[in-house]
Amino acid sequence: MKNKGLVILLGLLLTLWHSATALAVQPAKLPVAASIIPLADFCRQIGGDRVQVQVLIPPGASPHTFEPSPGQLNGLRQAKVVVVNGAGLEPWVDRFLQTMKAKKPVVVTATAGLDLIREVHDHVQEGGQQAGDKEKHEPGHGQHHDHGDVNPHVWLDPVLAQDICRRLAAAFSSADPEGRPVYEQQLAQYLEKLAALHDKINTATAQFQIKEFIGFHPSFSYFARRYGLREVGIIEVAPGREPTPQAFQSILAAVKRYGIRVIFSEPQFNPRIAEVLAKEAGVRVLSLDPIGGRPPYGESYIQLMEYNLDTMAQAMK
Repeated sequence: MKNKGLVILLGLLLTLWHSATALAVQPAKLPVAASIIPLADFCRQIGGDRVQVQVLIPPGASPHTFEPSPGQLNGLRQAKVVVVNGAGLEPWVDRFLQTMKAKKPVVVTATAGLDLIREVHDHVQEGGQQAGDKEKHEPGHGQHHDHGDVNPHVWLDPVLAQDICRRLAAAFSSADPEGRPVYEQQLAQYLEKLAALHDKINTATAQFQIKEFIGFHPSFSYFARRYGLREVGIIEVAPGREPTPQAFQSILAAVKRYGIRVIFSEPQFNPRIAEVLAKEAGVRVLSLDPIGGRPPYGESYIQLMEYNLDTMAQAMK
């Protein structure tokens, strides 16, 4: 019995030794900081167990107005890869990175090299242009007022999301060369899922009877450009900037002209103006979410996009 007990004890010690050895040889996770939830999900999908991802802008906050806490800045300071959207969405990140004199991280800017849409800075009048039209327009033609800025919401186009993910995989491989095979394999798997998402949205939006919509904020301009939809009214072209009386009437006219049944709000903004407009026009309010982080989609980009597609279908199919 003593020998049997000794054998069991030795077996337990050997098991513990193997477990400790396995833990010791596991590489430390690559610290990654991503500004918004969709970019963070891209990082997790590509990096898997090899990355530790921090989201800098929490659910429910608008990237346009967010101010980071000291703790969030510290997380940014520790990251070896920093993923930002760019195009003016989170300028505080750029300012902070400029203060880092040593151990600067690899920075991935999602909008870099993409065909960006010139931003709306006033309002879209009745008969608004096809989303993504970059031509300048003469005053009085009822189109976007051009001011030279660009729309930053590129992640809401699943095709552009694929380009972003390819650059993320390259950045992870640069910061963690040993993980390259993992990153490349998981990139390939996720690109297939994004391609399937694109096909699903393309098929669904082709069946929409109404192609025009009223958005709360110009978040879905890239989505509209990709799938042949038209923004014919924007409630707030900048956070907190309520529509002028002229813009208010133009939106109401667009609702009537195009037979629009829904005005869209966004959970990051106060829906009061959307509700006032909807009541005046006799239509409903539904919520589109460009950021995520809420039930039922959580922090999954694909589930977020499927939710937005289903919401649009209720209004436009």
